[in-house]
Amino acid sequence: MKLTERFDPFRADADPLSVYLSEFRFEADYFTHWPQQDFKTLKNLVSTRIKLVLQTQGNAELTTRSEHFTLAPGSVMLIPPYCVYSASTFDHVDSYEIFFNLHPYAREHGFLQQFGFTRILHFPRILSPADIAALESCYEDMRAHRPGGYAQLGALMQLLFLRLIRLQNAPALPAENSSREQYVISRLFEYLETHLAQPIHVDQLCAALHVSQSHLYRCSRNVMNCSTQQLVIRYKLRHAQMLLKNPELSIGDVAGAIGYDLFYFSTQFKKAFLVSPSQYRKNLLYCLQNA
Repeated sequence: MKLTERFDPFRADADPLSVYLSEFRFEADYFTHWPQQDFKTLKNLVSTRIKLVLQTQGNAELTTRSEHFTLAPGSVMLIPPYCVYSASTFDHVDSYEIFFNLHPYAREHGFLQQFGFTRILHFPRILSPADIAALESCYEDMRAHRPGGYAQLGALMQLLFLRLIRLQNAPALPAENSSREQYVISRLFEYLETHLAQPIHVDQLCAALHVSQSHLYRCSRNVMNCSTQQLVIRYKLRHAQMLLKNPELSIGDVAGAIGYDLFYFSTQFKKAFLVSPSQYRKNLLYCLQNA
């Protein structure tokens, strides 16, 4: 008898959900800790990234136009991209926030849609003392620039998302019938990456990808839940957000780096995030300096 045959009765094969999740990578953009943020109010918050709020102490409130949530110690909030909300804190509040991207980006919306993560969700009291200790340790390692900090955070997010997926009682995984559309969007992102500093028009994309405008629109709508033009703008603004972290770049420099003039960039940025690029940079630098 072969050795592998002897082990067959004891082998645990990978389940479909694990196989599906192995195709994705969680990449944190930044990780912040908000100790003692008592009696603060922030209005009209929005981001292009997925955001996790992990409440470790105290109480806070989060409101949208139609919903109201109360966060207690152990609560987790999942906030998908482009959700507008306001937040208020009470006394003795301590929380962590993780802003991250899901790769491949061409499948991010499909991932969120599959598990019902396309709206703000509240998971009350699911963080254990061990989870909080792991967050604290990870944050300290990252602040101290110890090797592997972001990889450690990525592993924590994978475990946390698996727990959230189980709590959602997600339906069966979809059949891979949209792989062609995802392939087109992946190629679109590759094109945008190499032409980021240039003005980009839809007809230009169609010629480069050898598809019709209607087909490209259908791929954009089905994979990313937006039009092709909106997808181009969102992609460029994601890069602008990262560039705004660098205080040595002027707002005009950031606009030029993504192929926009200053007026159009400011208009589109404020439309997407409800604040001007300069105010966004001010808020972002404050968060990074006070993390």
